[in-house]
Amino acid sequence: MQTITCQYSKDTYNLLTLIIFGINYSMRVILPEIKELIATKKKHAIRKVTAYFEPADIAEVWSELTLDEQLILFNALDKKFAADIFEFLREDQMLELLNSLSVTRKRDILNEMSPDDRTDLFAILPSEEVEKLVPLLEEDEQIRARELLAYKENTAGGLMTTDFITASEDMKITHVLRELRVKAKDIDFIQNIYIVDNVQRLKGIIPLKVLLTTNPQKKVESVMDTHIISINLDMDQEEVARIFEKYDEPAVPVVDKLHRMKGVITYDDVLDVIKEETSEDIYHFGAAAVTDQYLVANPFIVAQKRVIWLIILALAGFISGSVLEHYSFLLSNIVTLSFFIPILMNTSGSAGTQAATMVVRGIATGEIKLGDIWRVIRKELFIGILMGIIAGAITALRAVILQGDIMLGVTVAIAMIVAIVIATSLGGILPILFKRLGVDPALMSGPLIATILDTTTLLIYFNVTILLLYRF
Repeated sequence: MQTITCQYSKDTYNLLTLIIFGINYSMRVILPEIKELIATKKKHAIRKVTAYFEPADIAEVWSELTLDEQLILFNALDKKFAADIFEFLREDQMLELLNSLSVTRKRDILNEMSPDDRTDLFAILPSEEVEKLVPLLEEDEQIRARELLAYKENTAGGLMTTDFITASEDMKITHVLRELRVKAKDIDFIQNIYIVDNVQRLKGIIPLKVLLTTNPQKKVESVMDTHIISINLDMDQEEVARIFEKYDEPAVPVVDKLHRMKGVITYDDVLDVIKEETSEDIYHFGAAAVTDQYLVANPFIVAQKRVIWLIILALAGFISGSVLEHYSFLLSNIVTLSFFIPILMNTSGSAGTQAATMVVRGIATGEIKLGDIWRVIRKELFIGILMGIIAGAITALRAVILQGDIMLGVTVAIAMIVAIVIATSLGGILPILFKRLGVDPALMSGPLIATILDTTTLLIYFNVTILLLYRF
């Protein structure tokens, strides 16, 4: 075993010796010892110890280091390993570190980053900052960067990487293998070799397994698979995620309108999309601010985003108040009516939210299409009737037992049935209408649909009362 030639405590030396001999330790467990090594500023020792951990493990404890400690650690590592760690950091950590690095170190890291991750970084930076960083890239990387930046962020073009290996149909497998050995060291993920013609039109693929098990003297055209699943450059990232889910592929090529090969999207990029889209839908459906990192988000900015929804909901609530005011003559004459207002509003609001939740999820997964609106209406009408009868019967029973008024029970039961049927129908229809209008269906949030249904339920309740009860 090679000796680490630096000065640090005996306990630290013993622990690091155990690591080197293969005993697994969590990065967090030995963080104090890592900090002690950082304090020595011995680059060789830092590199030797951190090599026993994955980049993701180091990124996980990044926030527990001071900025000075982060810089010492980061600058001690070779540029490839440092770039790998950098890609695992949170956005705010990446920005803070990037602003603290020397120009030379920035150049090294940016050139080592995978093209898609580098594009994601540039997407969160001001355009003037990006214009300063792009010239730091090598010439071919500059071309890649500017090409990827030209695509919209939430499309396949903005999601793909330009790291892939191509071959022509007339090549022999042995030639492709030689190309693979040369180029593979610069590519993080290789699943397929993509076969293109002289103008880069995609003709077929050869999975790596097939390439390695095929007779080297065979020609590419004899073994390539021409049944290709591909993605268009301008496809929305949600649709890209559905393609991966449907075909269960680890990597899918991206082509332009002329079917020319432009890039590859890998499953890890799609996992990020699913996480991003799911988080966004949850925030929208809860009428909350969309926040990438909750704990580090500025409270004033979060409050500013949330208060917009609160104002909208408050204004919508004024309508409910106006309905109550308009029908106050009913409440003053039949006081017992007011006992059932919270029950009706809560029940119909919950029924509408349940329906909206199911439909929003169905739209997100691709199960529900815009043309399914009548199927959704029929289904939610039937569900609403079933739930309304059950809830109406329970509410009517309460009115009869506690108020001793059969007619009040009938009135409340009918109002409950109608309110729930309308609630489930609106909960199913509105997200589809939002989608048809080009608006995110998740914006039909729980609080928003509940507020809409509060007003609707009050109108139903008071009008049913006038028809059935007030005249007696």
